[in-house]
Amino acid sequence: MGVTFLHTADFHLGSPLRAVEAASESLAERLQRATHEALRRVIQVALDEDVDFVVVAGDLYDQQARSVYANEFLVNQFERLKDADIPCYVVHGNHDPLGAGAEKLPLPDNVHVFGADDVETVLYPNEDEPEARIMGQSYGSQWESNSLYYHYTPPDTAIPNIGLLHTGLNPDGRRYAPCGPSDLAQKQIDYWALGHIHTPRLVDGAPAAYAGIPQGRNIGETAVGGCLLVDVDAGGDPDIEFVPTSPIVWQEIVVDLGTASTDDDTPLRNLADAEGYLEERMLDLRAADQDSLTDTLPMPVAETDWMPEGFVCRWTLSGRGELCEALDEEATDVLANRLRERSSSASPFVWTESVRDYSAPPLSDLETLVESDEIISELVELSNEIRADDATRAELRAKTGDVWESRTDEEHEDVSEERIALDEERLDDLIDRAVTRSIDELATRSDNAN
Repeated sequence: MGVTFLHTADFHLGSPLRAVEAASESLAERLQRATHEALRRVIQVALDEDVDFVVVAGDLYDQQARSVYANEFLVNQFERLKDADIPCYVVHGNHDPLGAGAEKLPLPDNVHVFGADDVETVLYPNEDEPEARIMGQSYGSQWESNSLYYHYTPPDTAIPNIGLLHTGLNPDGRRYAPCGPSDLAQKQIDYWALGHIHTPRLVDGAPAAYAGIPQGRNIGETAVGGCLLVDVDAGGDPDIEFVPTSPIVWQEIVVDLGTASTDDDTPLRNLADAEGYLEERMLDLRAADQDSLTDTLPMPVAETDWMPEGFVCRWTLSGRGELCEALDEEATDVLANRLRERSSSASPFVWTESVRDYSAPPLSDLETLVESDEIISELVELSNEIRADDATRAELRAKTGDVWESRTDEEHEDVSEERIALDEERLDDLIDRAVTRSIDELATRSDNAN
């Protein structure tokens, strides 16, 4: 005997999208209500699929103090499940711990909230004829340093055992219920419904998954948001499908000035060229289908008619190109505003969060410089060695500064969105820019000496 249920988490109700400062009134309203609309869609998925029950793995609210509006909205959505006779099982996480305060309005009686003192067990649909066993424990305070998973010990495996856990899945962590995949795998749990990590993912080495956040809130959460449909039998492998729900999708689109060009294949040289090129990329986004927007997800995606209402984009200009000479803080602000004026009224809309410049000027005639200047030749040779040496690359990462630190799963909620992930491409770009500046300086000094 098996059950079908919906796994969701990390609603973060009360958290607006962080791109509303320069938005029009109508667009700002859409951004403000996006997290609520995503939850409404999650509940609609449960109703459309006629699931047996819904599980919520923490962080229903964004702040420990629940707003009345967010609480009322959550009650209304759970009432929709009650009207369809669908129970809901909830644990609270670090953003909405039970010890932080009571709900302003009581949740309907189809909702069971697991306590924070110990792991609790509830049988679905009842104790007389159980078809599944749901186990969970809420956070009592903002941090949970105890290994909660240890006490998830079902009495038998006759029916599917489902565990709700809000965790960073870091066995060395000190804040978010430390444990690792091997810890979860050793328990007799058929499916671990996890919360806290905002990117949907399957856990390697354990029957566990993160549903992710139903609606990303900033440029650091570019994955399509949604929930998971799960079928599981006692002792069997869970069957998991991702269902997209986010009304707005964040995108960071990197433009390489070394390859970007105008319609007549000339390099981008000025703001008009850049504006035209980025407008074409906006058209590409509007023409995107569900498959292209979800093709990086690590799990099957359910067939739905989902498409986002719009996109919020950060355009990152990188590489070497003539356009670099025309770019400064004022220029990128002007470019961002011009893109906003042209894009926010279309459907789906494409709203420009910002234009960031990490580009560099074209190299002077590098081959000539290398042949004519021994120091420049040695510098280029050294940079090529650095690129190919993993140990040196790791040392560079350690010395580049906090702004480039990537977000770890354990700390992802504590990291400013302005900190930039130093991936391999960006590290190469940093090396390029350092070498370019050094060559330019050496070439200038050589010219002045002559």
